[in-house]
Amino acid sequence: MCGRPKNSKRNSKPILEKEYKILKSYINGMDTFQTTKTKWLRSLEILYMTGMRVSEILDIKIKDIKDAIDKGELSVYVKKQQIIRHIPISKKSEKILKTLTNDETDVDAYFIHKRNCIRSRLNINGFTKELNDLLQMVLGKNYSSHSFRKGIITEMGVSGINPKIIQHFIAHKNVSTTLNYIKPTSNDIRNSLLR
Repeated sequence: MCGRPKNSKRNSKPILEKEYKILKSYINGMDTFQTTKTKWLRSLEILYMTGMRVSEILDIKIKDIKDAIDKGELSVYVKKQQIIRHIPISKKSEKILKTLTNDETDVDAYFIHKRNCIRSRLNINGFTKELNDLLQMVLGKNYSSHSFRKGIITEMGVSGINPKIIQHFIAHKNVSTTLNYIKPTSNDIRNSLLR
C-alpha cells in the first residue's frame, strides 16, 4: 500500500527557504557515496522547485530534465489525475538542473536512480520512507516528503497568487484541497494587514 491510511491527516510542516537551506547544507556535508549524495540533492531540488509528488519525481528521466532546460518547462504525467502537468522552470532552476545533470550521457537513465542501476526506477515506498527519515532526522518529526508541496503552495498563497492558478500548477482536482494547504505564518498575517 502506498500513501497514508484512509481518514488520517497530513500534519507535516511546510518546507520553506530556511528548511531548504538546512537540508541542502546537511546533504552537501554527508559522508557517503557521491551517488547517494547526488540522489538526495536531485530529490531536494526537484521537490523544492516544483512541489511535485514523490511518485512523479521517480518517473523523471534525464531526457525529461534536458527537455525542461531547453523549453523552460518540465512536463510530467500525473497518474492520480491522468493528466500531463506542465511545470514552468525558472532560470535559477534551469541552472541548478544543468549542474545536476552535466555529466549524464544516458538520456534514458532515471533522474533519481539506484546507485548502480541508472535505468531502474526506485521503489516508491522504500524511497519515500528513506526521504521521510532524512527529513525528520534533519528538520524534526513534523516534516515529510509532502512538506515540499505544502511549502510551495504556502509560498504561492501568501504571495497573493490566485488559488485557481495554484490549483492548476500543483495539479489538484479541487481548489478546496489547495486552500487547505496554505498555512500562513504569524509574520505573513502581520505583513498582510492593510491598516
